[in-house]
Parts: sequence; C-alpha cells; structure tokens
Amino acid sequence: MMGTIKDAPDDSKLKRRAEEKVKQATSDSEDLSRVSAERMASLIHELQVHQIELEMQNEELRRAQLELEEARDKYSDLYDFAPVGYFSISDKGLILEANLTGATMLGVERALIIGKPFSKFINRDDQDIYYHHQRELIETKSKQTCELGIVKKDGSQFHAQMECIPVFDENGKLDQIRAAMTDITVRKRAEGEKASLEAQLRQAHKMEAIGTLAGGVAHEFNNILGVIIGNNELALMDMPDWNPAKNCLKEIQKASLRAKDVVRNILSFARKTPAERTPIQISTVIKESLKLLRASVPTMIEIRQNISCERDMILADPTEVNQVLMNLCTNAVHATGVKAGALEVGLEPIALDKDSAAKYDGLNPGDFVKLTVRDTGYGIDPEIIGRIFDPYFTTKSLAERTGMGLAIVYGIVKKHDGAIRVESEAGKGTVFEVLFPLHEGVVEQEVKEEPEVFPKGTERILFVDDEPSLVEIAERMLRQLGYDVETKTSSVEALDLFKEEPDRFDLVITDIGMPLMAGDRLAQELIKIRPDVPVIICTGYSECFSEEKAKEMGIKAFIMKPLGMRDLANTVRKVLDEKKGDFGIYPYV
Repeated sequence: MMGTIKDAPDDSKLKRRAEEKVKQATSDSEDLSRVSAERMASLIHELQVHQIELEMQNEELRRAQLELEEARDKYSDLYDFAPVGYFSISDKGLILEANLTGATMLGVERALIIGKPFSKFINRDDQDIYYHHQRELIETKSKQTCELGIVKKDGSQFHAQMECIPVFDENGKLDQIRAAMTDITVRKRAEGEKASLEAQLRQAHKMEAIGTLAGGVAHEFNNILGVIIGNNELALMDMPDWNPAKNCLKEIQKASLRAKDVVRNILSFARKTPAERTPIQISTVIKESLKLLRASVPTMIEIRQNISCERDMILADPTEVNQVLMNLCTNAVHATGVKAGALEVGLEPIALDKDSAAKYDGLNPGDFVKLTVRDTGYGIDPEIIGRIFDPYFTTKSLAERTGMGLAIVYGIVKKHDGAIRVESEAGKGTVFEVLFPLHEGVVEQEVKEEPEVFPKGTERILFVDDEPSLVEIAERMLRQLGYDVETKTSSVEALDLFKEEPDRFDLVITDIGMPLMAGDRLAQELIKIRPDVPVIICTGYSECFSEEKAKEMGIKAFIMKPLGMRDLANTVRKVLDEKKGDFGIYPYV
C-alpha cells in the first residue's frame, strides 16, 4: 500500500526559520547596524522573494499530496473491488494479504483469513495439484497457472483458475507468492455442456451411419428373402395338398415372412423421417418388440409377458414406443448381470383419479395404458435414483455406455403426454412404470385369408432389376398370373428397349437401387418418352424414395421388397385398372 507525505510547514514556522537564516547570514558576513538603507532594502527584497518561492513550493507539495491520496484511494478501490481475487501468500503458504473480492470468494471476512493456510480452502482432491504448482513456481521462477476446486467456508465449491508469480528477496530466497484467483465455474460448465453436445453429435453421426448401413443391408437381405419367398410361393402353388412337403413349405413361408418383419423393424429404428403420432394398438407393438428383444437377451434370463389390454389404443409413434421398451429392457438386462433372472413386461389399462395421478409427475386424472418393465436385478442406489433420467448419467463403465439412455425414454414419454415412474429396492430389482394416455377408438380386426385366386391379366409388362434371381422369380410370378413379361437386369438396356418400342408395354416395374441409372431416374426418362406409361417402383428401404417425389414424377405405386405373389398381383392389377389421368400414389404393400 502506498505511503503518505508529512504535512507541509505553516507560515509562522517558515518565518522563524527565515529569520534564523538571516541572522546567521548577517553574523557571518556583515553587521546589520552598519548596513546601508539601500543594502537593507535589497536584503528585504530577497527575503520576500524567498518567502514567495517557499509558499509556491508548499502549494505544490499540498497538490502532490492530494494527487497521491487520490491515487492511493483509486488503487485501493481497484485492488479491493476487482473482479479477481488477489492474495499475497508467504513462503510457508500462509495468507499475508487479500483483497475484498478474494475474501468474498472464500466466504470469509478479510481480517479472519490473514495468517490462515491457503491450502485450507483447496478441495482435498486438488491438493496435489496445488503443491505441484508451488514447486513449479520456485523451480522456474516464473508465472504458473493451474485450475483448482475451491471450498468456501459454508462448504460450497467452485472452480478457480490461479495465476501466481513468485517474489524473491535480495538473497534469492522466496519471500512471497502473489496470486490472482478467477472463478471459472461458468466456463467449466460451458465446457461440460459443449462436451455433452459433441458426444450427442458423435452419437447422431453414428446413428446416421448405422441408418445408411441398414439401408444397404436391407436392400441385399430383401433380395435374398425375395428369392426364398418367391420360389416358396411358386412351389406351394404347384404342390398338391396331399404331399407332406407342402407343410414344410408353409413353415418356410412363415419363417421368411418373420424375417421380412425383422428387416422392417430394423429399418424403422434407423429411419430419419420425423416421428408421426397415429392411433396404434400398443399390444401389437410391444409383442413385436419382444420378439426382437429375445434374440439379444441371454438365454438364462426369462422373459415373461403379462398383456391384458389386447385392443386398447394410444396416440403414438410405434417406433418410439418400440424404443422406450427396448431401452427399459436393455437396462433391466444389464441390471440382472450375468446371473439367471427374469424380465417381466406387463401391459394393462388403468384409470387414475386425482389422488392416484398425483403419484406421477405432471399427469392429470384420466384413462391410461400402463407399460411395466420389472427385473430381478441388483436395484438402484437411493442416492442416484433421482438422477437416472439425466442426460448421459450412467453407472456403466466407459466401454458399456450407449448414449443418452433413460433420458431418451423420459423425453419420448413426455412428448406423448405420458409419465414415467421408477421404484427400486437394493437386491430385489427395479420396476419402471410408463403411462400413455388411452386413445378412444377401436381397431378393426383384419381378416387375412389367403386368396385362392389372385387377380390376373394379359397386359405386357417390362420388369427391371439388377438381381438375376429376382428377375427370374418375378417373371415366373407374372407369367403365372397371365401377363406377357419382358425382363432386363440393366436400366440402361431397359431404356433403350423402351425407346425402340414405346407403345409395346402397358406397365413398367423397376427396382430403385440400380447401377448406372437408378430406378427413379429410369422412371423419369420413360415418362418423358411416354407420359401415360404407368410405373411401379420396388424398394427394400423406404428412406431412399419419398412419396412426394413419386407424386411429382407421376409414379403410380410402390412395392416393398421382398416381393410376394399377393402384393405383386394386387398392385399390378390396381395400377393397370386405374383410370387414365388419375395419378394417385398407392401406399406401400
């Protein structure tokens, strides 16, 4: 802290000092009684001049003192009220001096921290960082920076950045350390949020890559299924009822159709289109999800179903309901560990009054469908059960983490105006309850009877696919239905053939995933040549082609791979029977 200047002498003191000087000077030089009047006048004049000079100097001293006091006050304000905490720390680690900001940051009065060890306010886990920082200061004799957790008097903590410089005495011995402390809690929180967002972005990129991969796998796998299903259907049609092999073919058909559904479910997880809430029969979604789940759950874990609302409906997106169940069951399986156990999935209607609805966060009284997932695992620690829905909170090791986990489940449930609750007891397992609002409506029973006679025709059809085995199967199917069929495995060759005889064909069926020229591009070229030609697109992955794009191009219908006799026969006949000028798109079949 800057020192003060002594008060300037007053006029009386100056006068006495001046008189003494005059006497001394007179005694040393000449007798004043003998001095002439002229000489006396000169001496008086000189004394007056000196007096004025002294007064001017005195005024300058007063002004300098005021400026120094103002500077001292300004420095004191800047020092005490700076947004940074300043500390002087002795070579023994004791606080010698601190500004008001520093004392406030520590939550202690300034007078009470003087003489206290600075390490007293450092988080126990960061003590080693602090002492290493001190050694670096002494060894390098230069400024050092570190980040520490600081514990305030009330026990609360914050992140701080410490910038320190060492001060040495004339003998080169450490005299003190001057430290500047900045609260970086907000910055650290922002860094954490940034890291979380980056992790989410990486997860999104990963899911995008999985979606792309799923599309390619679905295309190839659907081609294989198409060969199996097509050949099997043709064999069933030729096989007499008395032949025992017909039952075997029927079992093959059932398994193939199950594989077809599995592919569609996988694609639904990887799709990029926005989720749409529609009336769905939730029991069907849950049952289908459990079929997929069984393949990934260890056989020593028993999966039990307790579904008591077969026909109840909710307004939801089936893929997101599927995702909720999969995430909850995956967590339940992980909680069970490597030991044998049970996973129970229940579904039941429930009516909540005001009191019972209060048990669920943000839920109003009404009718709901309750999904229950119960496991026999080790349970959830009471200390963390309130945090399990936080993003990226997990008890799993780094290698086992899968992303947002239960936070996704919570978000989906809330988006569907539902609620989720968890109960757990150590060593006795965990129960998750998910409530979806009941949707008023009745699901009409679909009667699926295999028609004995498929709709047939005699029109000329051009069928295009780059898979020779699928081309052969489709040709056999269409010919069996009575159609005149021409096939090509190249879209370029198909276009050349069409150019030669544009009126030869009544219908064109093309796969969308063709080399050299994609199916949608082929359709565009065909329609340019002959605007009234009907085109059907075959695809194994609906993401690669949208209904809006199809409408713009004039495409008449889609058929999802793998091709089945019924779907193919019905779609072909509908398109051919369509009235001229009606460009409606038939839905996926």
